[in-house]
Amino acid sequence: MQFDSELAASIGRFHQEDGICQTGLPGLVLYRSAKIMPRQPVVYNPSICVIAQGKKRVHFGTRECSYDPDNYLINSVTMPVEGEVVRAAEDKPYMGLSLRIDSYVISQLLIEMEQQDQQPEQLPSDEIILSSPATDKLQSSFIRLLECLPDEMDRKVLAPGLIREIYYEVLKGPHGDVLRNCVSNNAGANRIAPVVHYIEKNFHQPLDIDTIARFAGMSSSTLHEQFKQITSMTPMQFVKSLRLHRAHSLLLSGTQASEASYSVGYSSPSQFSREFKRFFGDSPREIQALRAG
Repeated sequence: MQFDSELAASIGRFHQEDGICQTGLPGLVLYRSAKIMPRQPVVYNPSICVIAQGKKRVHFGTRECSYDPDNYLINSVTMPVEGEVVRAAEDKPYMGLSLRIDSYVISQLLIEMEQQDQQPEQLPSDEIILSSPATDKLQSSFIRLLECLPDEMDRKVLAPGLIREIYYEVLKGPHGDVLRNCVSNNAGANRIAPVVHYIEKNFHQPLDIDTIARFAGMSSSTLHEQFKQITSMTPMQFVKSLRLHRAHSLLLSGTQASEASYSVGYSSPSQFSREFKRFFGDSPREIQALRAG
C-alpha cells in the first residue's frame, strides 16, 4: 500500500480496514475506503475534517464543497449533508480523520487571542462549511495527536494541548472566521448558528417557522431569508432534512421504521414513509433491506 504523506501513514498504523474507526480519544474519528463511494446521507457535527489521501465532496442544499490533502474542511454547525468519496483506490485508499469542535475551548482561545491582540482582522463569515488550505503545521499537529493514541496517559496529558494547538492554527488561518461561528452570534452566519443549534436540540419536537423565529428574535420572513442565504435551505426544509437524515441512520442501525419515525418527530408513520421515499428515492423498508443484505 502506498502513502502520500506522513499523516496517511500515521492513520494507516491505526486503521487498516475500510470503514469508520472510533479512536480512544473522544471526538477523534478515522476514516478509510479503498473504493470510490457514491453520495450518501450523513449528519456532519461541528468538526475539523482532514484528508491524508484521496478526495471527498460534500453536498448541502444547492451547494457543494470539496476537500483533499491540500485543503481541510471546517464545519461550524450540525448539518444534514450528502458525502461522497471521489478519489480512492486499493493501492492508495482514501484516508482521513475528523476532530469534533469543542466550543468551550474555542471561546477560551478567542479570549486569550484578544488579550494578546493576536486575533486576525476578519469580517463575520456567511459560510458555515468551508474548505481551507492545509498547512504543514496543522498536519504535524494531527500526526502528534495520533501518536498519543496508544498510550492512555498521553491521551489524557498531551492530547488536550495538541487539540488546542489545532484549534489555534485554524483560528489564525484564512478561514478562522468560520470556526468562530461555533461561539459567536453577532452577524453573518454567526446569527444563524444558534438557530441551527436550537433546531438540533428540538427537531424531534413539533416545530414551525414562528416558533423558530421567536427563538431567533427575528420575524419569520427575515429568518427565512437569512437562514436560506447561509444554509441553502429554508428553516423548515432544514428541519425536515435533519429529521430524515437522522431516521436514515436509525434504519441502518436496525431501528424499525415506525420507531424511527416517532424518534425524529413524525406523528404519522405513513407520512414519514412518503417523505422519506421522496427525499432519498428509497423507502424505509428498502433501506432496511440494504442493511440486511
